[in-house]
Amino acid sequence: MSKNFILCVGGIVVGFAVGFFVTNSLTRPGARVADAPAAASTAGPLDDAQAAGELPPGHPDIGEGGGAAGGGSPAGAGPEAQAAADKADRAPKDFDAQLAAARAFYRLRDYDGAALYLERALGLKPKDFDALVLMGNAKYDDEDYEAAADFYERALAVKPDSPDVRTDLGNTYFNRKDFDRALAEYRKSVEADPAHANSWRNIAAAALNKRDKATAAEALERLAALDPQNPDLDNYRRRVAELP
Repeated sequence: MSKNFILCVGGIVVGFAVGFFVTNSLTRPGARVADAPAAASTAGPLDDAQAAGELPPGHPDIGEGGGAAGGGSPAGAGPEAQAAADKADRAPKDFDAQLAAARAFYRLRDYDGAALYLERALGLKPKDFDALVLMGNAKYDDEDYEAAADFYERALAVKPDSPDVRTDLGNTYFNRKDFDRALAEYRKSVEADPAHANSWRNIAAAALNKRDKATAAEALERLAALDPQNPDLDNYRRRVAELP
């Protein structure tokens, strides 16, 4: 095997590793966004307490959905999800049962299954904030960013000052490379909560994609004041310094 071939293979491996690191440094709604337009999730699934109220930053990776469209319990569910689905199927007018089933499937990363029961739940309570946010998260994690944005907007019509959901909405635009719209949503988030560190981090990320040095530098100053141990600070400062 020639030296040139070995060097070539080594370069490919290093390049793949760098790309993998960038992709896996991204998070999903309510948290950080991509350093580059392509985004992916790395956070773990929610527990029952987290899923019960306004969903916190960080949600699961894209998973394999096993939902059956049109009604009935999705196939292949785990015992917890199947029990929740059975209860919801027996009481289709029970909003709480539909939402519980949706959460169970969401925790399994079965976004089709979650959406099935969320559709029922929203049919009963179209303006329920928690159901709207969870549907937005399910669509986001399934990489349907346009649909996710619609549900986040509906949730914000109920609670306009939720910085997490506002950032979620911004992230849907970030993933569609609409950095201007993403920035607009992140700015609304920090207007509602100036101490929302994740929004300042996302402002910096979007500004770097736009090569807007002044905006990125300002956002990093705010992030450093709020979260001086943030692991992205050094990398982002370096990237800002490299801009003309």
